[in-house]
Amino acid sequence: MSDFCLGIIANTGKKRVAEVLPSFLTRLDEKGYSFIVSSDLARVIDLSGCRSAPAERVADQADFILSFGGDGTFLQTARLIAPREVPIIGVNLGRFGYLAEVSVEELGERIEDLRAGRFTVQDRLMLQVEISGEESASPCPGLNDVVVDKGGFPRSILLETSVDGEYLNNFTADGLIVASPTGSTGYSLSVGGPILEPGSDGLIINPISPHMLANRPLVIRGDRTIEITAFSEAGTFQVSVDGQKMLTLKSGSKVMIKRAPFATRLVVFNDFSFYDLLRNKLYWRARHNDL
Repeated sequence: MSDFCLGIIANTGKKRVAEVLPSFLTRLDEKGYSFIVSSDLARVIDLSGCRSAPAERVADQADFILSFGGDGTFLQTARLIAPREVPIIGVNLGRFGYLAEVSVEELGERIEDLRAGRFTVQDRLMLQVEISGEESASPCPGLNDVVVDKGGFPRSILLETSVDGEYLNNFTADGLIVASPTGSTGYSLSVGGPILEPGSDGLIINPISPHMLANRPLVIRGDRTIEITAFSEAGTFQVSVDGQKMLTLKSGSKVMIKRAPFATRLVVFNDFSFYDLLRNKLYWRARHNDL
């Protein structure tokens, strides 16, 4: 693949964006690569000479999206462009880098890998949230997870939960996480949830600080629909998508979570290993003979 257009989306709040992007874009131009940047990025670091478009429209003109930031930026980019299903490459300017795994130092090499076709595109299951009875709340996609929780209220809430219309359980807890395989290494993992391989077709239902020890994480098929009706003495509860998009709902409102009709498409380079990533990010031990 020698002729493609790169879409550039970045977290303009990160100082390193202004340090890294101008020289990188200059190198792209010198090598004859076509690219388009988001309008907000062009304004912040004065890229007035570059072709630009609103961030949500960049994917209409690009073959690949480069998301500069951290995992949070990647999640925001995924929600923004996923319906167009343009493959994303996460460039890590943050700390952890599960999703934004390409470093700035190796970026030039990775662009050459794109040109040479040394990559695959992996589809990542996305979630979609719908709120029953809330006319103003349109379906919202998420890549990592949907969390229904008590918000700032100090006491637990009751979460009446069903799967495909069949009653599952009443969870008395601080909240409930519904995570995708991608999100299994996020918030869900921190409260004792299992890790799923990225290509798995499954969803995790994981209670947060449940009152009953028997309430454990559950993995279900990816084509299931989960309905959660939450009741809070405070009169309201909270729903968050990927830890970024927040809704405050009235007690007794129903939240429906299911697979989105589109996927996030992630560029995976040929030398990538999910197991290597886990070992590095979770600080697992090396083999005995490597110690």
